[in-house]
Amino acid sequence: MFSFFRNKANLVYLHDIVITAICFNLSIFLRLGSEFSSIPNPIIIYGTLLITVIGAVVYRLTGLYKGIWRYASINDLINILKASSMTIAAFLILMFAITRLESFPRSVLFINWFVLVMSLSGSRAVYRLYKDKTFVLSSLKNQEKTIPTLLIGATDRAELFIREMSRSNNQTYNIIGILDVNKNKVGRFIRGIEIIGSISEISNIIKLLEKENKRPQKIIIASNEIEGNIVRDLLTFSDKTGISLARLPKITDLESDINDKKPKIKPIDVFDLLSRPQSLLDRNSMKKLIYNKKVLITGAGGTIGSELCNQIINYSPKEIILLDNSEYLLYQIEKSLDEKNIKMNSYLADIKNAKRINNILKENKPEIVFHAAALKHVPMVEKNPIEGILTNILGTINITEACEKYDVSEMVLISTDKAVNPFSVMGVTKRISEKYCQGITNKSKTNFKIVRFGNVLGSTGSVVPLFQKQLQKGGPLTVTHPKMKRYFMTVREAVELVIQSAALERKSNKGEIFVLEMGQPIAINEIAEQLIRLAGLRPHKDIKIKYTGLRPGEKIQEELHYKSEKFTKTKNKSIFIVKQKINPHIKLSKAITNLIKLAEEERIEECYKLMSEIVPEYKKTKIENLQTKRFAE
Repeated sequence: MFSFFRNKANLVYLHDIVITAICFNLSIFLRLGSEFSSIPNPIIIYGTLLITVIGAVVYRLTGLYKGIWRYASINDLINILKASSMTIAAFLILMFAITRLESFPRSVLFINWFVLVMSLSGSRAVYRLYKDKTFVLSSLKNQEKTIPTLLIGATDRAELFIREMSRSNNQTYNIIGILDVNKNKVGRFIRGIEIIGSISEISNIIKLLEKENKRPQKIIIASNEIEGNIVRDLLTFSDKTGISLARLPKITDLESDINDKKPKIKPIDVFDLLSRPQSLLDRNSMKKLIYNKKVLITGAGGTIGSELCNQIINYSPKEIILLDNSEYLLYQIEKSLDEKNIKMNSYLADIKNAKRINNILKENKPEIVFHAAALKHVPMVEKNPIEGILTNILGTINITEACEKYDVSEMVLISTDKAVNPFSVMGVTKRISEKYCQGITNKSKTNFKIVRFGNVLGSTGSVVPLFQKQLQKGGPLTVTHPKMKRYFMTVREAVELVIQSAALERKSNKGEIFVLEMGQPIAINEIAEQLIRLAGLRPHKDIKIKYTGLRPGEKIQEELHYKSEKFTKTKNKSIFIVKQKINPHIKLSKAITNLIKLAEEERIEECYKLMSEIVPEYKKTKIENLQTKRFAE
């Protein structure tokens, strides 16, 4: 018996039953007033019992007790409306069957419905307000124990953070204000917290808060839409003022925090520093491209290839075919996809082996091929130019010829910004691959597309993992040139836009080069400085930055397209198309065949000369000059 009353849901249930009985009698009184006694007592007694029993059954059936009063919301109101309507309707039917509603005003039922809804929902609202008010009073008492905090971003996540804290007995943060990029929001409130200014005014706002003895000790970013350059500025500001910087968890972080009762904040990481607003994607067209198709990915174990695999399976392909020349990487991606319940074939193969590639395509008959396999590390390819030529050019030719031979409908070549005005073997081999795909497209049934973009953040061999390792060892962080800049994009966004590019429907898109919008290039030494700050250290003081000189094949700054290329917008603002004059395929094919022959014979100098003829803008690195060129710290 006592255990029944210990259960809060049972107490709420009992409350609602009592309220139902009271509301029935109150409705009769509201309708008849002093003439209440004109209704026979048996009708009032039987009516009260009947509506109470009906309510007791209906409230359970409609799930009225799945919610918690403290978190009462619009969904609870909808459930109350349903339950009240069903209760009154059932009461009307049964009461009519028993009494024919003689001596009982029918208008009482309409009044009863309204009073019942107001009573059930009102009691829940009052309880929630009471709890919120209790928090406000307790938080005012505990302000001295809390951390004065400034939120960045007047967003739903900021509202959620404030609301979740309001339900905590042990408040950690005292939100003293909110800043937002939109000046039009200044002066408005989110749950009683004022938006006191724009982010650009943060220095002046901190000074004003100091005068009011409200200097924040922490700044928390509450928006995913804050661009990386703003985060970098905030981190620099944080370093100068000593105010710590953090962010609210992203959606992708929530899984690890699902059992935590308190709202958590996360430290700023390098992805926050380089983040951009999320691209708007046409998911329907992407699914139309992939759905129920056989898709082959070359270089499936690499950074781009593995992300392609992980995203493609979300669009329900008929089968996914993995191809890689690394046993370990192929095993890794195969293992991760095993859990996804997708039909899959994997092949350990070298794209330079034409016979092997042909056999794989003949056996599997893919409809779409994403060609991500390539040698991409600029200094490494510069030291091994023959392997770069054979992998990046011959490998691409083998894939394209197999695609034509076995009726692949779409082939997407993953290219790079280093193919524009190339300064390295890696860049020029990718440019020749672009030219080859453009050259054969008009005579082929296969639709060849090229997607060109810059550096992928955090990929193998990229600068960020290198800096992180150097930082762990205490430095120095090595940068090749103080003016070195690069375009950066997360692997997730790059692959999303690769698939979106392939899915774009155009009247004539054979051989087009799709260029991804990469934002503004970022100075490499700035990334190094910010990573040092993220570690709670001071650049150039606690951790040195050492300039080592340009390596073979490196440029100060990359370009995404040639000046001669016509730049055209697409439906997606993050994807552009560049067009240029396509060389006659016969002449180009002959030159490339000669280049492959020279590479196989390891006639390196002749390879350089012929690559310069195929791509006149290619400038071979003068290694001896680069090795002697150094910069003072």
